[in-house]
Amino acid sequence: MKLFLIRHAEAIDYETESVRTDELRYITPKGRKISSTVFKSLKDYLLDLDKVFTSPLIRAVQTAEVLASTLKYKHDVEIANELLLNGSVAKVAQLLKRNTVFNSIALVGHEPLISLLIEGLSDKKEPNFQFKKSGVCFIEFDADKGTGLFQWFYDYKNSQYIK
Repeated sequence: MKLFLIRHAEAIDYETESVRTDELRYITPKGRKISSTVFKSLKDYLLDLDKVFTSPLIRAVQTAEVLASTLKYKHDVEIANELLLNGSVAKVAQLLKRNTVFNSIALVGHEPLISLLIEGLSDKKEPNFQFKKSGVCFIEFDADKGTGLFQWFYDYKNSQYIK
């Protein structure tokens, strides 16, 4: 299956007058714009998405909604507790194994889990890039084997693919 790992867009700092907890942080207008630009740039890769799973935290859900809107995604974005900050590679691997009916899946989540997923679900053991906000990684994943082949990471600041 095609597996796209997506880190949520830039969010407000949690130390504001109205937002006092990490769970309530939402994406900024700049984050929304950057993620929309990234998804438009990767549209050819992402158009055939069968399923989008997101962490239940607001900033991840909003990023997944930007993805769905940009791609005119026709299905529901689904919450996956496995993608929470305290999630594990093993739980995400089980989520993927339960969803082998899909050929192309996007997971929207947080650091450090997203980087751990690269190392735990692919042959890329020491990524030579930082998984920045609105970053996207593509892995050809075999759910039966529980591993995959790292294909690329899209560096939106330089508009380049890192292999």
